Amino acid sequence: MKPGRAATFGKSAAQFLVGCVRQTVTVKPHAEPDRGLLEAVKQWQQVFEHNPVMYFMVDPAGTVINVNTFGAAQLGYTAAELIGRSVLDVFFEEDRDFVRACVALCLETVDQSHTWEIRKVRKDGSVLWVRENAKTMLRADGGPIVLVACENITERKEAENALRQSEAYLAQAQELSHTGSFGWRAATGEITWSKETYRIFQCDEGTKPQIPVMLQRIHPEDRLAVQRTTGRAAREGRDYDHEYRLLMADGSIKYVRAVARAMRDSGGRVEFVGSVTDITATKEAERRLRDSEQRFRDYAETASDWFWETGPDHRVTLVSQHSDTITVPAGLIGLTRWDIAPDADLEPEKWRQHRAALDAHIPFRDLVYRSKDRNGTPIYVRTSGKPFFDADGNFLGYRGVCTDVTAAIRADQAEDALRKAQAELAHVTRVTTLGELTASIAHEINQPLAAVIANADACLAWLQRSPPDLKAARRSVEWIIEDGKRASDVIRHVRALAKRTEIEMAPLDASLVIREAVALVQREMASHAVSVRLELSPALPKIYGDRIQLQQVLINLIMNGIEAMDGVHDRPRELTIRSADDGESAILVSVADCGVGISEQAIDRLFTPFFTTKSAGMGMGLSICRSIIETHRGRLSAAPNQSGGATFHITLPLHREEAP
Repeated sequence: MKPGRAATFGKSAAQFLVGCVRQTVTVKPHAEPDRGLLEAVKQWQQVFEHNPVMYFMVDPAGTVINVNTFGAAQLGYTAAELIGRSVLDVFFEEDRDFVRACVALCLETVDQSHTWEIRKVRKDGSVLWVRENAKTMLRADGGPIVLVACENITERKEAENALRQSEAYLAQAQELSHTGSFGWRAATGEITWSKETYRIFQCDEGTKPQIPVMLQRIHPEDRLAVQRTTGRAAREGRDYDHEYRLLMADGSIKYVRAVARAMRDSGGRVEFVGSVTDITATKEAERRLRDSEQRFRDYAETASDWFWETGPDHRVTLVSQHSDTITVPAGLIGLTRWDIAPDADLEPEKWRQHRAALDAHIPFRDLVYRSKDRNGTPIYVRTSGKPFFDADGNFLGYRGVCTDVTAAIRADQAEDALRKAQAELAHVTRVTTLGELTASIAHEINQPLAAVIANADACLAWLQRSPPDLKAARRSVEWIIEDGKRASDVIRHVRALAKRTEIEMAPLDASLVIREAVALVQREMASHAVSVRLELSPALPKIYGDRIQLQQVLINLIMNGIEAMDGVHDRPRELTIRSADDGESAILVSVADCGVGISEQAIDRLFTPFFTTKSAGMGMGLSICRSIIETHRGRLSAAPNQSGGATFHITLPLHREEAP
C-alpha cells in the first residue's frame, strides 16, 4: 500500500473506531443490547484487529488500555505484553518528553486530531519510524481516552536520511575537489548553484545567482569570450567546456573550468546542467613548472657546464647545443672519453677502473681528467654520468654533465705552493727565533752540564774514600744520568725546531706543550727580569696538532710579551700563561703580559703580514702564528687588558676521540 493511501485509510479507520467506541461507551447499564450496535461493535473489533495500521488506546496516565494485534506485532510484541504498560516504554529515552507533551496536548483539545512523526523502539531494539495521528475522546463517564493511529514510515525516513547523507557526501566531495554544480535555463536565465559554487564565486548563499552578477565577477579580459561560448551553446543546444578567470573582491585572481551538458525540458527548451571547478592551484603548479623548465633552460644555456650522452659502446652521441664555448673540446661526437683524454696513458689504473664501472652500467661521479680546449690549451674536466635504459631494461648508454675545473685545479696547485712557501717561511722564522734564543738555549744546556761535572767530581771523591762510599757514588752517577738526559732533551728539542720537516699531527697534552716552550725561554725571562705564572688546568683533554709548530707559536707570543714589558718600571714584569677546557669541544690557551698594550688602531692590523710596532721587526711573526693556528682549525686573537698590557687567546679543537 502506498504511504498516502495508508495514511488516508488509517485516518478513516480511526474516525470509524471513534464512532464505534462512542456508541459502545454510551450504552446504558442493564439495557438490552441493540442488534445493530452489537454488529457495529463486531465490525469495530474486526477493523481494530486486522487493519494494517497500528492502533493504541491510552489513558490520561499514559497506560496502554488496548492495542491491535497488527500494531503489537509491528513492535515485536503480543497485545497482552503491551496492555497495562506505559506507552513510553516503546519510545527512546530522549523522545519521551516529546511524547508526554503530545499526549498532554491531545488531552487539552478533546475531539481535535494531532499528527507528528517519531521513532519507536521494537522489542529487539531496532528502530521503527511512525507517523502518528492522535485524538482524545470522552467516555460515557466523562473520562478521556486517547486513540492513536500509527503509520509505518520507516522506509520513507530511511530514504530521506539516505538522500540527506548523499547530499552531505556530495557537498563534502564538492568542497574537497573544489568543484561546484549548477543549472541554467537558457530561455528564462534562471540559475541554480550548489554551496561550493557559491564559495568559488565568493557570493552570499542567500542571494539568487544572476547572469549580470556572474559577468561582473568574471575577469574583464575573459568576459567577452565567456559570453560568446555560452551564447553559442544556448543557440545551438550543445555542450560546452571552457576555462576563464574570476576577479575576486580582494583583487586576487581565480582560475575556473566550467563544463556543461545541454538538455531539453518537456517544452523543448534548452537547459544546462554542469560543474565549475576551481583550478587555481593547478594553474599555479603549471606556471611554476613552466618557470622551472625555463629556469633550467636558462641555466643550461648560460652555464659553463655542458651535457652529453653516449651510446651502448660508450661513444659520444650528443653534446648540448650551447656547448660551443672555447673550453669545450671540439669533435667529441663518435669518440670515447679515453680517446679524448691525453692522460689516459699516464694514469692507466684510473681509466681501467672507469671503464670497468661503465661496463658494469653503474653511475659514476666526479671523474677528473685532463683534456684540451678548442685552441689546444690544456684544461681539466670533471664529469659525472648515469646509465639509462629502455622500457625493457636494455642498456642504451650514459647521460651526464662535464665541468671545466681548470681554475679550481690551478687554485689548488697555487694553494699547495703557498703552503710550501708558508712552511718555508715558518722554518726561517723558527731558525731566526733560535738565533735570538741562543743565550737562553746555552744556559739551558750549561746548567745540566755543570751539574754533570759537579756530580762527577763528587763521585770520584766518594770512590777515593777508604773504604769507598759506593752508595753516595751511585747516587751521584744517577744524578749525572738525569742531567745528561735533561741536556739531551734540550738539544733534541732545538734540533726539532731547526729541522725542516713536514707537519706531524698527533694527540698532544696542551699543558705539556706549554711547559716545554717555557723551558726554552727561561734565560730570556731571567735576563729581562720577567717572571712567569703558569695556571694550567690539570687533566685536560688532548688536542690534535703538530708539537713543533704549536711551540713555535707559544715561543713567539712569550718573546713578544717579554719585549712589550721592557719599558715597564712601575710594576712587576709578569707573564701569565693559562690553559683551560672551554666546555665546547675546545682548549683555550692565553698568554697575558702587563706591558705597553695594543692600541685600537693597531689591533685590527696586528696579524697582517709586514705590519709591526717594533723598530727592527719584519711584521711576519704574528701572521705566521695565526696561519699555523688556523691550519690546526683553531683561532688566534688579541685584546688589550684593562689594567695594561695585552692578552693573546688561542682556541684549539679537541682531538676527536676526546671530543664529547
